[in-house]
Amino acid sequence: MSRVRMNKEERKKQIQNYALDLFLSQGFKNITMDEIREASGLSAGGLYHHYSSTYEILYDLMKDGNFLRGKSIQKAVESFGNTINPQIMAEIWVEKMLAYNKYIPVYVMFLCEIKNDAKLNKLYEKLKAITIQEFSQLLRKFNYIPPTEEEFDFLTNIINSSLLGCEILNARENYLKNREHLLLMLESYFAKIEKKGKEGSIEK
Repeated sequence: MSRVRMNKEERKKQIQNYALDLFLSQGFKNITMDEIREASGLSAGGLYHHYSSTYEILYDLMKDGNFLRGKSIQKAVESFGNTINPQIMAEIWVEKMLAYNKYIPVYVMFLCEIKNDAKLNKLYEKLKAITIQEFSQLLRKFNYIPPTEEEFDFLTNIINSSLLGCEILNARENYLKNREHLLLMLESYFAKIEKKGKEGSIEK
């Protein structure tokens, strides 16, 4: 394979793309760094200059997926006139529940394997903490009180359960048919969160 001169970020993205294909075709736990090196055409030194393990590559893939979701949320809020209320929060959450892009299959694979892999579980908790922090900052930007950590856990579990159902049980079409019901359920939940948040703010 001929070498193409790339900057650091371009090379890392190239490695991620090769790794993504391998993870999805053979499973994360079955792929070694040597197989990624062989697929990418890099030398061992070239690969390890950017990544020391498959866990680091997977983490960056998950971060990219989070970044993509963050951009889609920002765009959604802007499309609603830069305002947030329970109805808009429900719209955002249902979109996240039914989302599909190249990162979703590997994220679902990631979720399936964290139970039996302490390193993956640690990465998951780190990613979740970053996601909560970034989403909370976005909500505050629009003067909306963020959910509590416990509420975020529940909402994250809803998203993850939906994505697992879509990818493993082929439930996406069924969810799409019942999208309005999902919106109503979540709007009710977000309305309760908003009310509790405002009451707590007044008490302070």
